[in-house]
Amino acid sequence: MKQTGQTLGSGIVLLGVAALLFSFPSQSAEAARKGVCLCLDLIIPSLFPFFVLSSLVISTGLAGWLARPLARTMRAMFGVGSAGASLLVLGVVGGYPAGARTLAQMTALGDLSLREARQLYLFCNNCGPAFFIGVVGGELFGSREVGFLLWGTHLLAALCIGLFCRAPQPRPVCSPTVTTSPLSVQLPEAVTGAFHATLNVCAYVVLFSVLTGLLSCVRVLPEAPLPRALCVGLLEISTGITTLGEAVSSPAALPLAAFLLGWGGCSVHCQTLPFWRELGLPAGPYLLAKLCQGVLAAGLTLLLTHLFPLTLPVMATEEVITPVSLLGQEMTALWALAGCCALLTKKGGKGRKNTV
Repeated sequence: MKQTGQTLGSGIVLLGVAALLFSFPSQSAEAARKGVCLCLDLIIPSLFPFFVLSSLVISTGLAGWLARPLARTMRAMFGVGSAGASLLVLGVVGGYPAGARTLAQMTALGDLSLREARQLYLFCNNCGPAFFIGVVGGELFGSREVGFLLWGTHLLAALCIGLFCRAPQPRPVCSPTVTTSPLSVQLPEAVTGAFHATLNVCAYVVLFSVLTGLLSCVRVLPEAPLPRALCVGLLEISTGITTLGEAVSSPAALPLAAFLLGWGGCSVHCQTLPFWRELGLPAGPYLLAKLCQGVLAAGLTLLLTHLFPLTLPVMATEEVITPVSLLGQEMTALWALAGCCALLTKKGGKGRKNTV
């Protein structure tokens, strides 16, 4: 009965989308073109080279050698082995969803145990510095200082998630494997794998661009810039950040950007979930951790802009970002939500038994 209800619900949704596609063919085509342009201008240049590089770093054994000096630090902070250090760095630098892909690769090669993967997947998949500094800081807010601030709060929130979800007892860690295959052998496979991974990412970007365009046609999305950016950003991060450009002078624009970048968007999660299914990892804890990361990043951004107001020389109409009061409703709601999410994550983690 339950399966029949799910099938019926899925059928209704698909029929609704099909009806919208037939009703607004030109608008959906234009949205698809925008998605393709976004892939050509941003996604492929930033992701494809890093996908190739990360694959080579792992397959040639370089990641294992570089991570060994950090074994004690990673075990003390997060309860995982040294391979987690190289994964965290690659996940931070590569951007969505490079961290997820790297974790799946390292687990398949034996550099990470399944127990370590269960912990690292909660905070290893992050937005890359190029998007923060170049797109959000440089183009959206007109200040790279803002980009560095958002990147810093993003990483700090991710590390807080990792520390909070740390195993209460040190876990046995496996030594990273070091292969001796030459670069000439690994390069063709790395390029092929990176091409397929990048194509998969672009497919989701175009799809969610079309869905966002169709929602705009039926006026489901709000007209006000900030609520519209929130709704769009929950679905697709790049389009949501672009929509936020209409209201960069608002005091809520900066923390909203931090939240959207920490959450990542449903498009990014659809790109990421296949890697978790491949490893048998549940999606629920990961999605809750990303929600917590977004809320924490927004709260940290509010705090830092209150202590150190930032100037916006190009894009913003106001000279200084007006900080939201620390006693305001927004700050209280953000930290309250962060606390609730953290408690739920901790409670759910205690109730599960890890098996290898």
